[in-house]
Amino acid sequence: MDYRVGSASMSDLESAKLVAKKLFETYDRDRNGVIDTTETIPMIVDAYKSFNRSFQPTRGDIDSYSKVMDRNGDGKVTYQDIEELCIKYLCPQYSQQQRQQNNKPQDPRIEVARRVFRKYDTDNSGFLNVQEMQKMIAEAYRSMGLPQPTYKDVQTWLDAADTNKDGFISLQEFEQFVLKSF
Repeated sequence: MDYRVGSASMSDLESAKLVAKKLFETYDRDRNGVIDTTETIPMIVDAYKSFNRSFQPTRGDIDSYSKVMDRNGDGKVTYQDIEELCIKYLCPQYSQQQRQQNNKPQDPRIEVARRVFRKYDTDNSGFLNVQEMQKMIAEAYRSMGLPQPTYKDVQTWLDAADTNKDGFISLQEFEQFVLKSF
């Protein structure tokens, strides 16, 4: 598998993100937004193949590999996890800056956003789909004494939060939406 991206330097942040996207699209075979155990096996095998070695991973190998890829420790390997790994290893200078920023005190709204996101991500995909967003918005409207949201209301919220326009809201998109809105 060739992960070169044009003639761009691999220290380029955008190139690292493109590599992450290609990796995630290659191995998230069921397109559910998570690289699960069965999808991890081909990743490990392909990594060894790139060194001309044959390898059959054990359950322990798979668990260890998944734990390394699960950057935020939520038990799921999402696109964001793969992107963070690619940035860490392909753009070490950026990764160091990012770690320094992460050590700064975090806005308390982020923790609230994460709790809300986890509550409504009922399929544990790492993304909010339209139905999950609709439930979240309906509860917010109810708690504010507003009438039930219309389809247009839900679509407006989705359009505002879905910055990459893939039809789903990632945790990162949701956090940014909360920070901008409240």
